[in-house]
Amino acid sequence: MNAIPKTPPLLQLARLQVRQGDLLEARATTTECLVTFNKEAELPLWFEAARIHLQANIELENVGGADVVMNEVLQLLSAKNLSAANEAKAETMLGSWLRAQGKTEESQAYIDSAITKATGARDLETLARALLFSAFSLLLEPKKHNHTLLTLDKVDVLLSEAENTELTLTSLLLRGYIYTQSVQFDRAMDVLWRGYELAKQHGFQLLISSILAQMARVYRDQKRDEQYRIYAELAIKGVSPIKSPRLYKFITQVCPHDLDSLRSQYDFQVDEKSRLVLEKTKGVINFKNQHILLDMALLFIKNPGQRYSKEDLVEKIWGQAYNPELHDNLIYVSIKRLRTLLEPDLESPRYILRDRKGYFFNPQATVQMKYLEEATL
Repeated sequence: MNAIPKTPPLLQLARLQVRQGDLLEARATTTECLVTFNKEAELPLWFEAARIHLQANIELENVGGADVVMNEVLQLLSAKNLSAANEAKAETMLGSWLRAQGKTEESQAYIDSAITKATGARDLETLARALLFSAFSLLLEPKKHNHTLLTLDKVDVLLSEAENTELTLTSLLLRGYIYTQSVQFDRAMDVLWRGYELAKQHGFQLLISSILAQMARVYRDQKRDEQYRIYAELAIKGVSPIKSPRLYKFITQVCPHDLDSLRSQYDFQVDEKSRLVLEKTKGVINFKNQHILLDMALLFIKNPGQRYSKEDLVEKIWGQAYNPELHDNLIYVSIKRLRTLLEPDLESPRYILRDRKGYFFNPQATVQMKYLEEATL
């Protein structure tokens, strides 16, 4: 196998920027990488920088921005001085580049050749990448979906040895799409949830939005409008038309802007499995890295009208015995932060209220709870 040497910090930064959805920055970083790395002495690093550079340009809908680099890749391939593994890498990139230009037949010819060469060279990651590309090209042909699933099975075997989280997530997304198209909704949601948890764990922000859009599509096809609206709003909220225009267009196609027609009859919708909270006018509430506030929100929302004294809150949220000197300010600040997240109007709170018996959630507010068994209150 032709492994990439220890990854330099600059290339690590480019990978991180792609994971976080900072594609303009990733393009700039890889441009610097391509100048810094020596094509002869550090070819695997140069190829990896070229691949990320192409990926960033495709996502930015500026395929032409990668033309100079891809022509260099083409020249390297034409010189016939590359190992089989490096030829496979080059051909996989060229296949992706040509596909982005709409040159489907030329693209597939490169991908087929890359699969053969990567197989011979036992370059498992490149082989998995080329197979995924081939599988993607068949998604719009339902009669070939069984064949595509067999290809994804091969990819999963390869990735059990050549670990690559991004490729694993791509495989799960493709499976989710096929299962959705074949009306196997439970199987689709199973693989999509696995993908969501994995993407969240490793910080693949754009893939998280892609997965949420696929989940929304499942709910839409099931005519479950409330769930569709939640996940569609989540997916759209996670992308920018400027920072990631290709993905933004994809998500708005999967989740059309008809969300107003599905406006919720509930003040709050809560999905405990995914720990999501959506308020009628504010949309999705971002509880990222705010686990205490989310626990407090769930305590109130699930028990409308129930009064919680300071002693109750300290015991239930922090698992401690109440001490005024330690906890009074903590409770005050936490309630204030929670209201900032939940309340449309901080000057006139509607949800988190207080009387002489303690804090409570307004029992007049309407709430839909989604549990594992889809119970609705």
